[in-house]
Amino acid sequence: MRLLLTLLLIVPFIAPADEPLPIELTEEPLPPRAQIDDDTLVVFTAYYDDMTVEEGLLVVTGRATANTENPNVAQARAMAQKTAKFAARAALIEFFTDLGFAKKDAETNAGYATEYADPVYFPDGTVEVYLKISLEGDGGLVSAMGLETLVEH
Repeated sequence: MRLLLTLLLIVPFIAPADEPLPIELTEEPLPPRAQIDDDTLVVFTAYYDDMTVEEGLLVVTGRATANTENPNVAQARAMAQKTAKFAARAALIEFFTDLGFAKKDAETNAGYATEYADPVYFPDGTVEVYLKISLEGDGGLVSAMGLETLVEH
């Protein structure tokens, strides 16, 4: 009787062999989109597939997918294009926020971004919009912030 009682107390603590044990996965967070080190603006494009630096310009890609159930294809594309533009602006706001700008100033600076290329429409309904903001040269962010150089990682 004691053996049965002992087994009844121990059995709930033994994991069955066919069930995997829970595993906790921890991923290191991504670095910020940008930061300032000494007199250098460091842009971490290697970790973000929606950002590149091309000839002194930060080019941000916004993506969205059109509602395929909308019978008005032109309207669905226009809404997807607008949503993609918002996604690109959100990435720019995050970029400026990472540099220490206040939220309102980050939104204002992101508003200065202009279109870099024509939107691209894919057969699956996805739309990509490209916005650019100058980092180097006259009126670029590096000189406006009083920095000397730009480094891309």
